[in-house]
Amino acid sequence: MRDTPTDSIDRLQLIVANEADREAIRTMLSERYDVVIAEELQAADCYLVDDRSLPAYREAIKQQKAELDPTFQPLLLLRRESATETAPRLGADNGDDDLPLIDEVVTAPIDQATLHRRLENLLVRRRQSAELTQRYADIQTRFERLFEATNDAILVLDAESLLITACNPAASDLLGYSRPTILDTEPSELLATDQPDALAALFEDTIAAGDAWTDGLTCRTNAGEERAIEISATTFETSDELSILLSIRDITERKAYQEELELKTQAIDGAPIGISISDPSQPDNPLVYVNDGYTELTCYSESEATGRNCRYLQGPGTREEPVDKLRQAVDTEEPVTVELRNYRKDGTAFWNQVTIAPVRNDGEVVNWVGFQEDVTERKEREQDLQLFRRAVENVGSAVVITDRNGDIEYVNPAFEAQTGYSRTEAAEGNTNLLASGKQSDEFYEELWETILGGEAWEAELVNQRKSGELYHVEQEIAPIENSVGDITHFVAIETDVTDRQLREQQLSVLNRILRHNLRNGINVIEGNATLLSETVANEEARRFVAAIEERATALAALSEKASTVRSLFEQEPPTDARYQLEALLAAITAAFEEAHSEATIETALTEPLAVRADSRLRVALAELLTTTLSYNDEATPAITVTATPAPNNRGEEWVEITVTDNGLGIPEHEWQAIEQGEETQLQHGSGLGLWLVHWTVSLLGGEVRIEESDIGTQTVLTLPRVPADE
Repeated sequence: MRDTPTDSIDRLQLIVANEADREAIRTMLSERYDVVIAEELQAADCYLVDDRSLPAYREAIKQQKAELDPTFQPLLLLRRESATETAPRLGADNGDDDLPLIDEVVTAPIDQATLHRRLENLLVRRRQSAELTQRYADIQTRFERLFEATNDAILVLDAESLLITACNPAASDLLGYSRPTILDTEPSELLATDQPDALAALFEDTIAAGDAWTDGLTCRTNAGEERAIEISATTFETSDELSILLSIRDITERKAYQEELELKTQAIDGAPIGISISDPSQPDNPLVYVNDGYTELTCYSESEATGRNCRYLQGPGTREEPVDKLRQAVDTEEPVTVELRNYRKDGTAFWNQVTIAPVRNDGEVVNWVGFQEDVTERKEREQDLQLFRRAVENVGSAVVITDRNGDIEYVNPAFEAQTGYSRTEAAEGNTNLLASGKQSDEFYEELWETILGGEAWEAELVNQRKSGELYHVEQEIAPIENSVGDITHFVAIETDVTDRQLREQQLSVLNRILRHNLRNGINVIEGNATLLSETVANEEARRFVAAIEERATALAALSEKASTVRSLFEQEPPTDARYQLEALLAAITAAFEEAHSEATIETALTEPLAVRADSRLRVALAELLTTTLSYNDEATPAITVTATPAPNNRGEEWVEITVTDNGLGIPEHEWQAIEQGEETQLQHGSGLGLWLVHWTVSLLGGEVRIEESDIGTQTVLTLPRVPADE
């Protein structure tokens, strides 16, 4: 049978017992409809049945209506005017079925217009019903396809028994059971959840509210594998029966991803370095996220940092080069790492190691992630190391760094110049390449015992250059420890003291000659001069003898003065010595008056003063007075010594000792040699006096200057002052 009308013309089956009536009605309808007259019930869009024939076709028509349901199958009752009250009527004799048997009634006499109008109403309803039925069928087909193809597991439950009445393949795949095994089974048995109360509560909430949802369940599959699931439940009615549809989604991977994402988020939020994210889709690529490390590093809060381009961290000390590299990386969409000077909110500067990298989605840069790390300490170490390296590279002493075994790892240029070995040659050996054989085995045993024990070693020794030449060095070796206190390296500093050794040797020989040989010779001259003066009667000869004696005495004094100079050189400059000038001037005055009764001396001290000096200052001042007096040609020489705080820029931190006499003063050639610091054949002093003064005062940290005075010259000694009560 057909369940839908034809596209061109509606089909009607005419069931009328009276032949004449049948033909008359067929004639009314045949022009517009396809009219079928048959004994058997046919497939038709509408049945036209008279009240006489209806009883015989009742069951067949009811069955046809039921088969076509929910498509509307109309029946038009043709009722005779003379029909009895027992004849079927609209709404009557339809039983208790949901589907009414009679849908419309036309009572004789029947006119064509009325019949057509009634039929058309029924057929419109028929066509609408067929269309709705088709739509329903299409929807059902799509639902069935969706039901079968969805990735979520679908279970259909009877709401009363909670038994599974239907399931899709995804449910079988998730649970690991065949579809026949799943049917007529309770979900709690299949899901094997350790939270049965939560599942029961889900069903109760669904029946009560029509829907419910939960994501806190874990099921165990037939294979024993635990899977995290979320369940969405809803009720629906079919054939007067209430059912529950469960949509079960496997969220194991999603939950693991969420946990991983939460872990990563916590790690990012709590990372010890600054992490930021910017959005290039917004104007000026502002920051949209910063972690706690970023706020701690920059001292800007999250609200202060976000919404701004990170260039706000730049300042006056930020170089343009790293900023250009960052800008170019953004333009080319490439990652980059730079180090630049940035500034915190409080204005303090720090070295920021910045790494930026693009975050892409389908090839398009959607974000930039930045990593900021404070590398100030490292940069300062690097700068210190660079400064140290420059200092070591330029220092005049040889510097050698070895490993624990004495193998050379580094030498500076001074080492190359001092030894004749290049850096490459030195790195191929150890410190034995400098061994001269002048030191004993016991010397080196003591050296290694000392430095391996963690102590520094100092000594003078003889080394050998690459050329074979021997040279003297002052050597200091210090151990270098790592972070746990283990000695890993040694650093040695060697100063070539060959020239000093030679000078000391020369001074020693000179001192011996001056003090011993020369003194013995002078004694012989003086003795012979005394004998000669006693035997010579001639007055002129006596003058010659006196001149010899005078010169011998001068040479003896010069010998003693040279010894004083040597002693001066052997002593180190004072560091904490102090000399009260009141006592100094008193001692100088007493000594001067005793030695030079023909002269006068005056001293003046404006206030109690003390200088950073020792007894060598008294020697120098006494020598200055003697030298000054030697050039004084007055009958009664007069010398004045004054001590005052130094004027000008030195203020109270320095003291001036001024020596003035009433003579012509020290000759120009004497003090010019001192001022220029050297003697020549044309410009030199006559002795060691002024040099002794100059060297002594210089050793004490002061200076000597000679100034013009009203009479001749005056000498000024400037020395460091110390508090009188220090």
